[in-house]
Amino acid sequence: MKKTILALTIPALFATSASAVTVYSDEGAQVDIYGRIQYEAGEMKFQNGQKSNDFGGEGEARLGVNVKYMLNNDVDLIGKLEWQVTAEADDATGSDSIDTRYAWAGFRFMDTTELTFGRSQDPYALVVYHHDIFNVFGAQTTYGSLGLVDDKVDDQIRVSYANNGLDLRAAYAFADDNKIDGNENKENQWSVAAGYTLPMGLGFGAAYEQQNYGNMGGLNGDYDLDAWIVGVNYTLDGFYAAVAYTQQQFENNANEVETNGVEVTGTYNVDAWTLLAQYSYEETDLKGAGDFDSIDAWTLGVQYDLTSKAKLYAEYEINDDDLNRDDRYGLGIQYNF
Repeated sequence: MKKTILALTIPALFATSASAVTVYSDEGAQVDIYGRIQYEAGEMKFQNGQKSNDFGGEGEARLGVNVKYMLNNDVDLIGKLEWQVTAEADDATGSDSIDTRYAWAGFRFMDTTELTFGRSQDPYALVVYHHDIFNVFGAQTTYGSLGLVDDKVDDQIRVSYANNGLDLRAAYAFADDNKIDGNENKENQWSVAAGYTLPMGLGFGAAYEQQNYGNMGGLNGDYDLDAWIVGVNYTLDGFYAAVAYTQQQFENNANEVETNGVEVTGTYNVDAWTLLAQYSYEETDLKGAGDFDSIDAWTLGVQYDLTSKAKLYAEYEINDDDLNRDDRYGLGIQYNF
Protein backbone atom coordinates (compact mmCIF):
# COMPACT_ATOMS: atom_id res chain seq x y z
CA MET A 1 0.00 0.00 0.00
CA LYS A 2 2.90 2.30 -0.51
CA LYS A 3 2.16 5.90 -1.33
CA THR A 4 5.12 8.25 -1.01
CA ILE A 5 5.00 11.37 1.10
CA LEU A 6 5.76 13.32 -2.06
CA ALA A 7 2.35 12.33 -3.38
CA LEU A 8 0.75 14.29 -0.56
CA THR A 9 2.17 17.54 -1.90
CA ILE A 10 1.67 16.82 -5.59
CA PRO A 11 -2.05 16.12 -5.83
CA ALA A 12 -2.36 16.43 -9.61
CA LEU A 13 -4.02 13.30 -10.90
CA PHE A 14 -1.64 13.09 -13.85
CA ALA A 15 1.57 13.56 -11.83
CA THR A 16 4.24 11.48 -13.57
CA SER A 17 6.28 8.96 -11.61
CA ALA A 18 9.77 10.15 -10.77
CA SER A 19 11.02 6.99 -12.49
CA ALA A 20 8.93 7.42 -15.65
CA VAL A 21 10.71 7.29 -18.99
CA THR A 22 9.53 9.31 -21.98
CA VAL A 23 9.33 6.91 -24.93
CA TYR A 24 7.70 9.29 -27.40
CA SER A 25 7.62 13.08 -27.67
CA ASP A 26 6.73 14.94 -30.84
CA GLU A 27 4.55 17.89 -31.88
CA GLY A 28 2.77 18.25 -28.55
CA ALA A 29 2.34 14.51 -27.92
CA GLN A 30 4.13 12.67 -25.10
CA VAL A 31 4.06 9.07 -23.87
CA ASP A 32 5.75 8.03 -20.60
CA ILE A 33 6.08 4.53 -19.17
CA TYR A 34 6.84 3.48 -15.60
CA GLY A 35 6.54 0.42 -13.42
CA ARG A 36 7.80 -1.65 -10.54
CA ILE A 37 8.73 -5.21 -9.63
CA GLN A 38 8.56 -6.56 -6.10
CA TYR A 39 8.64 -9.73 -4.06
CA GLU A 40 7.24 -10.11 -0.54
CA ALA A 41 7.24 -12.95 1.97
CA GLY A 42 5.68 -13.47 5.38
CA GLU A 43 2.30 -14.03 7.03
CA MET A 44 0.60 -11.11 5.31
CA LYS A 45 -3.08 -12.01 4.92
CA PHE A 46 -5.77 -13.90 6.81
CA GLN A 47 -6.94 -17.45 6.10
CA ASN A 48 -10.26 -16.52 7.68
CA GLY A 49 -11.44 -13.67 9.85
CA GLN A 50 -8.87 -14.26 12.59
CA LYS A 51 -6.04 -16.65 11.65
CA SER A 52 -3.16 -15.29 9.59
CA ASN A 53 -1.76 -17.16 6.61
CA ASP A 54 1.19 -19.46 7.16
CA PHE A 55 4.54 -18.23 5.85
CA GLY A 56 4.63 -17.76 2.09
CA GLY A 57 5.66 -15.42 -0.70
CA GLU A 58 4.02 -13.26 -3.36
CA GLY A 59 5.57 -11.74 -6.47
CA GLU A 60 4.00 -8.96 -8.50
CA ALA A 61 4.77 -6.33 -11.10
CA ARG A 62 3.17 -3.10 -12.29
CA LEU A 63 3.35 -1.33 -15.62
CA GLY A 64 1.90 2.10 -16.33
CA VAL A 65 1.55 4.47 -19.26
CA ASN A 66 0.85 8.21 -19.11
CA VAL A 67 -0.15 9.97 -22.33
CA LYS A 68 -0.58 13.66 -23.10
CA TYR A 69 -1.42 15.62 -26.24
CA MET A 70 -1.46 19.42 -26.30
CA LEU A 71 -4.58 20.73 -28.05
CA ASN A 72 -3.63 24.37 -27.47
CA ASN A 73 -1.82 26.50 -24.89
CA ASP A 74 -4.63 26.00 -22.37
CA VAL A 75 -5.96 22.46 -22.95
CA ASP A 76 -4.26 19.04 -23.00
CA LEU A 77 -5.71 15.63 -23.71
CA ILE A 78 -4.49 13.24 -20.98
CA GLY A 79 -4.82 9.57 -20.18
CA LYS A 80 -3.47 6.87 -17.89
CA LEU A 81 -3.30 3.08 -17.96
CA GLU A 82 -1.77 1.00 -15.17
CA TRP A 83 -1.85 -2.76 -14.67
CA GLN A 84 -0.75 -5.01 -11.82
CA VAL A 85 0.28 -8.61 -12.47
CA THR A 86 0.36 -11.17 -9.66
CA ALA A 87 2.22 -14.28 -10.83
CA GLU A 88 1.88 -17.18 -8.41
CA ALA A 89 1.44 -20.43 -10.33
CA ASP A 90 1.43 -22.54 -7.15
CA ASP A 91 0.03 -20.12 -4.57
CA ALA A 92 -2.89 -20.78 -2.25
CA THR A 93 -5.42 -19.63 -4.85
CA GLY A 94 -3.81 -21.58 -7.69
CA SER A 95 -4.22 -18.70 -10.13
CA ASP A 96 -2.45 -15.77 -11.68
CA SER A 97 -4.16 -12.41 -12.12
CA ILE A 98 -3.91 -9.21 -14.11
CA ASP A 99 -5.70 -6.27 -12.51
CA THR A 100 -6.32 -2.82 -13.94
CA ARG A 101 -5.39 -0.18 -11.38
CA TYR A 102 -6.10 2.85 -13.57
CA ALA A 103 -7.73 3.30 -16.98
CA TRP A 104 -8.95 6.81 -17.72
CA ALA A 105 -8.91 9.57 -20.32
CA GLY A 106 -9.77 13.25 -20.12
CA PHE A 107 -8.68 16.86 -20.30
CA ARG A 108 -6.38 19.19 -18.38
CA PHE A 109 -7.16 22.90 -18.41
CA MET A 110 -4.63 25.64 -17.59
CA ASP A 111 -2.39 23.10 -15.79
CA THR A 112 -4.70 23.31 -12.76
CA THR A 113 -8.03 21.63 -13.57
CA GLU A 114 -8.68 18.09 -14.81
CA LEU A 115 -11.81 16.34 -16.07
CA THR A 116 -11.43 12.58 -16.49
CA PHE A 117 -13.56 9.54 -17.32
CA GLY A 118 -12.89 5.91 -16.37
CA ARG A 119 -11.24 3.99 -13.54
CA SER A 120 -9.50 6.67 -11.50
CA GLN A 121 -8.56 7.68 -7.98
CA ASP A 122 -11.45 8.22 -5.56
CA PRO A 123 -11.51 11.80 -4.16
CA TYR A 124 -11.79 10.15 -0.72
CA ALA A 125 -8.16 9.08 -1.13
CA LEU A 126 -7.02 12.67 -0.59
CA VAL A 127 -7.04 12.05 3.18
CA VAL A 128 -6.58 8.26 3.13
CA TYR A 129 -3.19 8.69 1.44
CA HIS A 130 -1.96 10.66 4.45
CA HIS A 131 -1.82 7.23 6.15
CA ASP A 132 -1.47 4.76 3.28
CA ILE A 133 2.32 5.03 3.31
CA PHE A 134 3.37 1.49 4.24
CA ASN A 135 4.50 -1.13 1.75
CA VAL A 136 2.54 -4.12 3.10
CA PHE A 137 0.01 -3.01 5.74
CA GLY A 138 -1.40 0.29 7.03
CA ALA A 139 -4.50 2.53 6.67
CA GLN A 140 -6.69 -0.06 8.39
CA THR A 141 -9.48 2.36 9.31
CA THR A 142 -10.22 2.63 5.57
CA TYR A 143 -9.24 -0.70 4.00
CA GLY A 144 -9.93 -2.84 7.08
CA SER A 145 -13.26 -1.28 8.02
CA LEU A 146 -16.58 -2.22 6.40
CA GLY A 147 -14.61 -2.92 3.23
CA LEU A 148 -16.83 -0.74 1.04
CA VAL A 149 -14.53 2.27 0.51
CA ASP A 150 -11.61 1.95 -1.90
CA ASP A 151 -9.03 4.37 -3.28
CA LYS A 152 -9.87 3.59 -6.92
CA VAL A 153 -13.30 3.52 -8.58
CA ASP A 154 -14.60 2.17 -11.91
CA ASP A 155 -16.73 4.20 -14.33
CA GLN A 156 -16.01 7.47 -12.57
CA ILE A 157 -16.49 11.01 -13.84
CA ARG A 158 -14.06 13.14 -11.88
CA VAL A 159 -13.11 16.80 -11.75
CA SER A 160 -10.17 18.16 -9.75
CA TYR A 161 -8.37 21.45 -9.18
CA ALA A 162 -4.90 21.84 -7.68
CA ASN A 163 -2.98 25.11 -7.35
CA ASN A 164 -0.98 26.98 -4.69
CA GLY A 165 -1.54 24.33 -2.01
CA LEU A 166 -5.29 24.06 -2.61
CA ASP A 167 -6.65 20.66 -3.69
CA LEU A 168 -10.34 20.22 -4.61
CA ARG A 169 -11.90 17.02 -5.99
CA ALA A 170 -15.39 15.73 -6.84
CA ALA A 171 -16.63 12.62 -8.62
CA TYR A 172 -19.67 10.56 -9.57
CA ALA A 173 -19.46 6.85 -10.46
CA PHE A 174 -21.83 4.31 -11.98
CA ALA A 175 -21.87 0.67 -10.85
CA ASP A 176 -21.69 -2.15 -13.40
CA ASP A 177 -24.32 -4.14 -11.48
CA ASN A 178 -26.83 -1.39 -12.21
CA LYS A 179 -26.77 -2.15 -15.95
CA ILE A 180 -29.14 -5.04 -15.21
CA ASP A 181 -32.81 -4.58 -14.28
CA GLY A 182 -33.65 -5.47 -10.69
CA ASN A 183 -30.13 -4.81 -9.41
CA GLU A 184 -29.93 -5.35 -5.63
CA ASN A 185 -26.23 -4.52 -5.27
CA LYS A 186 -24.31 -1.25 -5.65
CA GLU A 187 -26.01 1.32 -7.88
CA ASN A 188 -23.83 4.45 -7.81
CA GLN A 189 -21.70 6.69 -5.61
CA TRP A 190 -20.49 10.26 -5.34
CA SER A 191 -17.72 11.88 -3.34
CA VAL A 192 -16.08 15.23 -2.65
CA ALA A 193 -12.80 16.21 -0.99
CA ALA A 194 -10.85 19.34 -0.13
CA GLY A 195 -7.35 19.88 1.14
CA TYR A 196 -4.92 22.71 1.74
CA THR A 197 -1.19 22.60 2.46
CA LEU A 198 0.61 25.61 3.92
CA PRO A 199 4.14 26.48 2.76
CA MET A 200 5.39 25.53 6.24
CA GLY A 201 4.43 21.87 5.60
CA LEU A 202 1.16 21.78 7.55
CA GLY A 203 -1.74 20.25 5.63
CA PHE A 204 -5.48 19.76 6.20
CA GLY A 205 -7.98 17.53 4.43
CA ALA A 206 -11.59 16.38 4.53
CA ALA A 207 -13.63 14.04 2.35
CA TYR A 208 -17.17 12.67 2.13
CA GLU A 209 -18.59 9.76 0.14
CA GLN A 210 -22.06 8.31 -0.34
CA GLN A 211 -22.70 4.92 -1.93
CA ASN A 212 -26.18 3.71 -2.87
CA TYR A 213 -27.22 0.04 -2.98
CA GLY A 214 -30.32 -2.03 -3.65
CA ASN A 215 -31.80 -4.12 -0.85
CA MET A 216 -29.00 -6.72 -1.25
CA GLY A 217 -31.43 -9.64 -1.04
CA GLY A 218 -33.19 -8.30 2.04
CA LEU A 219 -36.74 -7.19 2.65
CA ASN A 220 -36.22 -3.91 4.49
CA GLY A 221 -35.41 -1.40 1.76
CA ASP A 222 -32.32 -0.13 0.00
CA TYR A 223 -28.99 0.44 1.74
CA ASP A 224 -26.84 3.57 1.81
CA LEU A 225 -23.25 4.05 2.91
CA ASP A 226 -22.18 7.44 4.27
CA ALA A 227 -18.45 7.82 4.92
CA TRP A 228 -16.40 10.84 5.90
CA ILE A 229 -12.85 11.46 7.02
CA VAL A 230 -10.95 14.52 8.28
CA GLY A 231 -7.24 14.79 8.90
CA VAL A 232 -4.19 16.93 9.45
CA ASN A 233 -0.58 16.20 8.49
CA TYR A 234 2.79 17.86 8.98
CA THR A 235 6.14 17.49 7.21
CA LEU A 236 9.44 18.88 8.50
CA ASP A 237 12.74 17.76 7.01
CA GLY A 238 12.85 13.98 7.58
CA PHE A 239 9.86 13.90 9.92
CA TYR A 240 6.23 13.27 8.90
CA ALA A 241 3.12 12.94 11.08
CA ALA A 242 -0.60 12.62 10.37
CA VAL A 243 -3.83 12.19 12.34
CA ALA A 244 -7.26 11.34 10.95
CA TYR A 245 -10.76 10.67 12.26
CA THR A 246 -13.23 8.69 10.18
CA GLN A 247 -16.84 7.54 10.40
CA GLN A 248 -18.82 5.15 8.21
CA GLN A 249 -22.54 4.36 8.44
CA PHE A 250 -24.20 1.57 6.45
CA GLU A 251 -27.97 1.36 6.88
CA ASN A 252 -31.46 0.86 5.51
CA ASN A 253 -34.91 1.07 7.10
CA ALA A 254 -34.22 -1.68 9.65
CA ASN A 255 -30.49 -2.32 9.86
CA GLU A 256 -27.57 -0.09 10.76
CA VAL A 257 -23.83 -0.53 11.22
CA GLU A 258 -21.72 2.45 12.29
CA THR A 259 -17.95 2.65 12.67
CA ASN A 260 -15.85 5.38 14.27
CA GLY A 261 -12.09 5.31 13.89
CA VAL A 262 -8.90 7.23 14.49
CA GLU A 263 -5.49 6.75 12.88
CA VAL A 264 -2.13 8.24 13.90
CA THR A 265 0.88 7.88 11.62
CA GLY A 266 4.51 8.91 11.93
CA THR A 267 7.69 8.41 9.89
CA TYR A 268 11.28 9.51 10.24
CA ASN A 269 13.87 9.44 7.47
CA VAL A 270 17.62 9.75 7.87
CA ASP A 271 19.99 8.98 5.00
CA ALA A 272 18.81 5.72 3.41
CA TRP A 273 16.73 4.60 6.41
CA THR A 274 13.05 5.27 7.11
CA LEU A 275 11.22 4.23 10.28
CA LEU A 276 7.41 4.00 10.18
CA ALA A 277 4.79 3.63 12.92
CA GLN A 278 1.00 3.75 12.89
CA TYR A 279 -1.78 3.22 15.41
CA SER A 280 -5.26 2.35 14.11
CA TYR A 281 -8.41 2.10 16.22
CA GLU A 282 -12.03 1.58 15.22
CA GLU A 283 -15.21 0.85 17.15
CA THR A 284 -18.11 -0.81 15.36
CA ASP A 285 -21.67 -0.39 16.62
CA LEU A 286 -24.29 -2.90 15.45
CA LYS A 287 -27.79 -1.51 15.88
CA GLY A 288 -29.51 -3.46 18.64
CA ALA A 289 -26.50 -5.73 19.24
CA GLY A 290 -23.91 -3.54 20.97
CA ASP A 291 -20.44 -2.41 19.98
CA PHE A 292 -16.93 -3.88 19.83
CA ASP A 293 -13.36 -2.94 18.91
CA SER A 294 -13.17 -4.01 15.27
CA ILE A 295 -9.65 -2.57 14.81
CA ASP A 296 -6.97 -2.05 17.45
CA ALA A 297 -3.58 -2.33 15.79
CA TRP A 298 -0.02 -1.08 15.82
CA THR A 299 1.89 -1.24 12.54
CA LEU A 300 5.67 -0.87 12.69
CA GLY A 301 8.03 -0.75 9.73
CA VAL A 302 11.57 -0.09 8.57
CA GLN A 303 12.73 0.66 5.05
CA TYR A 304 16.22 0.85 3.53
CA ASP A 305 16.81 2.51 0.15
CA LEU A 306 19.38 0.56 -1.83
CA THR A 307 19.21 3.23 -4.54
CA SER A 308 16.74 5.98 -5.43
CA LYS A 309 14.71 3.30 -7.26
CA ALA A 310 15.20 0.16 -5.14
CA LYS A 311 14.48 -0.64 -1.48
CA LEU A 312 14.22 -3.34 1.15
CA TYR A 313 11.50 -3.23 3.82
CA ALA A 314 10.04 -5.11 6.77
CA GLU A 315 6.74 -4.55 8.61
CA TYR A 316 4.96 -6.03 11.62
CA GLU A 317 1.29 -5.59 12.56
CA ILE A 318 0.23 -6.13 16.19
CA ASN A 319 -3.51 -6.77 16.58
CA ASP A 320 -5.42 -6.46 19.87
CA ASP A 321 -9.03 -6.14 18.65
CA ASP A 322 -12.13 -7.94 19.90
CA LEU A 323 -12.05 -10.17 16.80
CA ASN A 324 -8.92 -11.87 18.18
CA ARG A 325 -7.00 -11.54 14.92
CA ASP A 326 -3.43 -12.81 14.70
CA ASP A 327 -0.43 -10.55 14.33
CA ARG A 328 1.05 -10.36 10.82
CA TYR A 329 4.42 -9.56 9.29
CA GLY A 330 5.96 -9.10 5.86
CA LEU A 331 9.38 -8.60 4.24
CA GLY A 332 10.00 -7.32 0.75
CA ILE A 333 12.23 -5.97 -1.99
CA GLN A 334 11.00 -3.50 -4.60
CA TYR A 335 12.48 -1.96 -7.74
CA ASN A 336 10.86 0.99 -9.53
CA PHE A 337 11.53 2.04 -13.10
